[in-house]
Amino acid sequence: MANEIYDSTWWGNTIDTASSIGTSTEMIQGQFNLTKIGDEEVTNGDFTTDSDWNKGTGWSISGGKANCDGTQSGNTNIYQSISFVVGKVYKVTYELSNVAFGSVKIVFGDTGGTLRSSNGIFTEYYTFVSGSNFYIQGNSTFNGSINNVSVKEVRAEEVEAVKCLADAIHRIGIQDIQN
Repeated sequence: MANEIYDSTWWGNTIDTASSIGTSTEMIQGQFNLTKIGDEEVTNGDFTTDSDWNKGTGWSISGGKANCDGTQSGNTNIYQSISFVVGKVYKVTYELSNVAFGSVKIVFGDTGGTLRSSNGIFTEYYTFVSGSNFYIQGNSTFNGSINNVSVKEVRAEEVEAVKCLADAIHRIGIQDIQN
């Protein structure tokens, strides 16, 4: 179970509680990694080559970016087919640059995201419901670039969380007995 992520609020409260009663938080923190996520789902998200993406009208890949020229009529997509798991949560990050006009959004399977019309680095979370593709959708006037696209499953294994907590409680109990 190398790729777990746990509810950091719950674990953070546990660590705060341990600290407030004089228990070493290093023992608890050593049991949990609060930031691990799954493997990368997108291929060529840094657009180093003109490959792995299906490009609609107006889209091109060059200079380490996917570029949309704003000449399309209607919405246009650049996309990949990815096998997502229904009910799983995915973290999507991307960077928009050179945005001259229009807007772009992530369409995660059949779920549309937030329209973005300015430069910046964005992070969004999606629960996969249905569909078969990961889209970057520019509206009819979008003129700009996207790069550093990443999609990773946010993973949690309840069994592992319980095991980690049990281990921490066991160690704390032994430490208290020895003291």
